[in-house]
Amino acid sequence: MEKIRHNHIEWLREITHDDSINRISQQAGIPYATLYKRFKSNELATDEIISIARSYGINPVDALVKTGVVSNEEASGVRGDNALRLCNIESIAKEIVRRDNEKTQLKSEKHENGIEAQTPTTKAA
Repeated sequence: MEKIRHNHIEWLREITHDDSINRISQQAGIPYATLYKRFKSNELATDEIISIARSYGINPVDALVKTGVVSNEEASGVRGDNALRLCNIESIAKEIVRRDNEKTQLKSEKHENGIEAQTPTTKAA
């Protein structure tokens, strides 16, 4: 898994190959004075991260993830039942079979180890 950088300037130096503030400013279209302040505070604004990423040919969403502005899960936009909508029926069927096989294997292992599931019984009064 890739390291998330909360130090935006570290990310900036890496993607710009240590370009000067002036060069980054020109390339990204961000005023020099603004970038100079950002270097001192070690934090870029979200729109600046996006502008810089685009100007250096980097996916802006990846840049936001790497700088810790958004999580990987947020960037993918896929969570829970939303993921199912992206899958074809064959993939869903394979996952159901995989889960069923996994469940069957666990039951078999419990039985072999003498740890059978016991259901509580109730006595008639």
